[in-house]
Amino acid sequence: MTAKATRYTISSLARKTGLSVHTLRFYEKEGIIRHVERTSSGRRVYGEDAVACLIGALCLKQARVTLAQIKEFFDATVKGEESLPHRLEMLTQAHNNLLDMQEGIARSLKLVDFFIAGTKDAIAAMKCGDNPDEAFPLITRAGITALPTMLEDGKLAPDIASLFASFEK
Repeated sequence: MTAKATRYTISSLARKTGLSVHTLRFYEKEGIIRHVERTSSGRRVYGEDAVACLIGALCLKQARVTLAQIKEFFDATVKGEESLPHRLEMLTQAHNNLLDMQEGIARSLKLVDFFIAGTKDAIAAMKCGDNPDEAFPLITRAGITALPTMLEDGKLAPDIASLFASFEK
């Protein structure tokens, strides 16, 4: 007995992905979502192939690939093996974009973790009757007044001088 393939109506696919029905129609019109079937009454039905196209497009979009570039990628697939070098180039760029984002997220996580630890120190100082602004002077009533810098051991220390260089790219 073969399993029945999963199929989605446009509204169920919109709910599942968080995309609007309008966006799904647009992606189909632009040739990004392919293999869309129609019922006898003309309603769209998305099978596994159509969903695979959509997931691939969403992955590329998350990698900061523009919709025009995503369309270009999908159009290139139609050309077959002659477009493989171009597709590889596009996928490599998407990969590099994701690596850059990953590095940025890692830097931001370290900074947020540093601020969490400092805020906990400020709370502990406040509970002891001390001035929390003195316990963690980087975030005070004035807001974020200074930022830490990355030390060689990967830890953060209060010093704004070289922080901006670590966020430049």
